[in-house]
Amino acid sequence: MRKSFLKRLGLNLLQHLLAVGILTAAAWLLLNSYMAVNSINGTVVYRIFPVDTEQEFEESEIYHDLFRNAVSDITQLVVIKGQLETDGVFDPQKKIDVTEYAGKIGADQGCAVSVVYELDDIIKWGKYGVEYTNRIMSMSEFIAYFGNCIYPENFILDEHGQLVFDGFHRVEDMEEEAAEEMEDGWEEESENAEEKKPSGKSEEELALLEEKLNECTSEQLEDLVFSYIVAADLNDVKLSREDDGSMSVYIPMLNCRYHTVDKEKQLTNYVNNWVDYIRLQNNVVATIDSLTISYQRYQVCNAAYGEDSSNIKYMVRMMTDNGMVTYTNRSELKEEGEDFVTEAFSEYRRYLIYYPDSLVFMGNTIINEEELDGYISVYDYAYPDTTHIWVGVDANYSIAGDAFYTANALYQKIVPNISRIIFLIGFLALLWLGIGIYLTVTAGAAADENGQRTWYLNRFDGLWTEAVLLLGAAMCYGAYRGYQIIVEIAANAGADVEILGIQFTRAYRYGAFALFGIYISISANLLWYSLVRRIKAGNLWRDSFLCLVCRNLINSVKFIFRHKNSVISMLLPYNVFLFSNLAGIVLAYSLREQIMYTVLILIVMVTADGIVGVLMFRRNAEQVEIVEGINRIRDGEVDFKLDTESLHGASRELADAVNNIGEGIRKAVRTSMKDEQMKTDLITNVSHDIKTPLTSIINYVDLLKRLKIQEEPARGYIEILDNKAQRLKQLTDDLVEASKISSGNIELEREKLNLTELMNQGIGEFSEKLEECRLQIVFEEDDVPAYIYADSRRMWRVVENLFNNICKYALEGTRIYIDLLKEEGQVEISVKNISRQQMNIRPEELTERFIRGDSSRTTEGSGLGLSIAKSLVQVQGGNLEILLDGDLFKVKITFPEYTTAQTPV
Repeated sequence: MRKSFLKRLGLNLLQHLLAVGILTAAAWLLLNSYMAVNSINGTVVYRIFPVDTEQEFEESEIYHDLFRNAVSDITQLVVIKGQLETDGVFDPQKKIDVTEYAGKIGADQGCAVSVVYELDDIIKWGKYGVEYTNRIMSMSEFIAYFGNCIYPENFILDEHGQLVFDGFHRVEDMEEEAAEEMEDGWEEESENAEEKKPSGKSEEELALLEEKLNECTSEQLEDLVFSYIVAADLNDVKLSREDDGSMSVYIPMLNCRYHTVDKEKQLTNYVNNWVDYIRLQNNVVATIDSLTISYQRYQVCNAAYGEDSSNIKYMVRMMTDNGMVTYTNRSELKEEGEDFVTEAFSEYRRYLIYYPDSLVFMGNTIINEEELDGYISVYDYAYPDTTHIWVGVDANYSIAGDAFYTANALYQKIVPNISRIIFLIGFLALLWLGIGIYLTVTAGAAADENGQRTWYLNRFDGLWTEAVLLLGAAMCYGAYRGYQIIVEIAANAGADVEILGIQFTRAYRYGAFALFGIYISISANLLWYSLVRRIKAGNLWRDSFLCLVCRNLINSVKFIFRHKNSVISMLLPYNVFLFSNLAGIVLAYSLREQIMYTVLILIVMVTADGIVGVLMFRRNAEQVEIVEGINRIRDGEVDFKLDTESLHGASRELADAVNNIGEGIRKAVRTSMKDEQMKTDLITNVSHDIKTPLTSIINYVDLLKRLKIQEEPARGYIEILDNKAQRLKQLTDDLVEASKISSGNIELEREKLNLTELMNQGIGEFSEKLEECRLQIVFEEDDVPAYIYADSRRMWRVVENLFNNICKYALEGTRIYIDLLKEEGQVEISVKNISRQQMNIRPEELTERFIRGDSSRTTEGSGLGLSIAKSLVQVQGGNLEILLDGDLFKVKITFPEYTTAQTPV
């Protein structure tokens, strides 16, 4: 079978290299098709997609995003300028009403008082940070901190007639002021029919409330006041019960770092109750935080969108209580009329113009009127309806360094290369796909010896189909994890990324893409081509585990139907036995409360299981007895018979069958022995019948030879007759001897025999014939005595047959090696030679009768030499073994070493 292995291997390697190239190019595309633009909000990374390559920079999403951010920043910058500037210049002495400012930013909770700080103090306060002092007071101290507030003016009655604290209308200090006012205006107010107090309650109401107050304890009244304070949603006030059972109040109080414009430092001087204090304190903190952030933003935006530092130009003009205010980074247009400004901004390639009061919106940017309204609506308090907005971008990007200039430069550098990389990826992908199609078509194809196409499978294809599918699922999971990694790498192309504890440098990122590409290619090839080969060879189903299960299930069903008797006699009783045990266990468990029944059930189960165990043991013992009988018959005891009376059931039937087999073997053995005896007698009788005329032929040939006839061709005829007669005589002698040996009709005169001396004698006898065949004997142990107990005449016949065999079949010009070995009471002699012809025969066949190494039978020989030699060795207690290793022919003869115990008395 011819396979294009090297060709497919080269194409596979090329396909993997293409996959690495595709992913490496994709890595370049993903890792380089982004731009990092520094803006006032930090570094922003933008991705350039292939669809963006056909667009100009002003049409790209990057430009639109930068423009949106710029418009958002400008709307915020204008608000901040209004907060921090006076007449267009930053004013650190600007007065800030904290409650008014907190109301504008939505932080005020309805504080009734306010304080005013200078802007510079608030910004410095924000830089240093806001600090608090945690005050701990008892309930009484907390309620009376600003003065006594337990007055009828501060309470009302609910619909159930219960006292409820209504607010801090009167405290201890306010009472004195009210008394003075009442004394000054007593005469004017005495004319009124009903006297009123500062809280607006009548004398009767105050008297009723006073009576209710007197009925309550001070603790109850303090609880009413505290409940009112807590109900005001003051989260900073915490109540705790001490170990002695008293109640303590925890409240953080602001450490005022700077004085107000009234030269007061503590906020407590502006309020007379905790509700107003906490709300005022929160307003101060909110104002500090907001203005600190606004100031930081003001510095950044003012620098970023200054007249000489930005390619985006803006003007915002609005009518306020202080007159017309204009914010712009085009100072030359500040005093110009709106029409002139509109015409100037309309000259920009990208611009927008918005007059909310006249519903005018012009522009050619991505921002529409609704989006711009969304930016402005965040600062409704700062943008009146009379606001007019102009924004434009200098498309020449004459000011270097801003976000638009940087983004445009990077865009013009990256975009032209993206198309080239995409083309390269497509070209490599087509090559990869083309090679894949070719390898798919030729997968599993090979040419046989006749040049016909055939299909083959490799070792991997020997796996179960389900195992391959599971491997494919595992590889898909690995591909998914790899995909997640490269997506994360691509998503963080402009930043440092650490994955699986590895800091991915630029080289590592390209390496990760290349590794992912070769993993995908190898996985796809391994699984896809294996499935293709299986489909072509028709093994997709046959080599599956499910097919194996189905096939075994079908075979099991067929086996059961073929052995119905076994199903009835064994399978059904076994299942009944199992079901009975299960039923017994369930029944014993259900009756576990009734000990007597449970014990009875267990006794029955144990007895039944014991009986089944005894029956199984007896069955197994009978099978062992039958197996032993079969082994004895196999070993030659053909007269052995099993005792069927002690067996039962199927074992008895099996024993009868074994006995019948033994009887059949005995008959076959008797027939074989009779045939062998008849064959031996035939050979012996024929040999004797041939021997008498053969002797006469040999004698007459000898007489002819004595006449010394020289005339041709008579002389040649006489030589041929002589050779053929001698060969026939040798064949007859061999047949007679083989017959005697096989029939056991041979007499042995065993004695102490030196096997080394016998081998040396054989070498001497055949020296001339060996020289004629150009064979050299190598016998290094020729002087080492090796005594065995054997018949010397019979052993000479063995040696003679070996040397005759060597002279006939050994390759001319080679060496004959004879080795003698004595160990562990054994004498072993081996003879090795190189065969003249190829040995296409098994070693054991060479010792059979009439088998010759020359299959064409062109050489002399009867095919009985080695058979006679082996038989003679075995009958004397030795062993002759023939070994073949290619053309090396080896005969090994082994005898027990001679001992004095072997000498007959």
